[in-house]
Amino acid sequence: MQELSIISYDLKKCSLTERTAIQRAINGYKDYSYNQAYTYVRKGIIDKIPNIYLNNGVIIVKSQDKSKITSILKRYKTGVKIINLYSKKSLLH
Repeated sequence: MQELSIISYDLKKCSLTERTAIQRAINGYKDYSYNQAYTYVRKGIIDKIPNIYLNNGVIIVKSQDKSKITSILKRYKTGVKIINLYSKKSLLH
C-alpha cells in the first residue's frame, strides 16, 4: 500500500513575478545565453521526485515528498490544499 498526497495550489492572488518564480521552482525552465547560442535546462522539484502532474496546479506525489513542494508554495503564501490518500497499486516509482 502506497501513501500519496494530492497537492492543489492556486496562484490567482499572486503577482506575475511571484507566479513565474513559483512555476520555475516547481517545473523548471530553459535558460538561454549569448543570443540563444547556449541553452541550459534548469530542473525544478518535479524533475527530482516521482509525481503525476494532473492539471495546472494539481500534482500527486508521495507523502514523504510533499513537504518539498509545500515549502515553496507557503513561502509565496499561495492557497494550498492537501489531500492524503492510499493506493493499493504502486502509482509512483
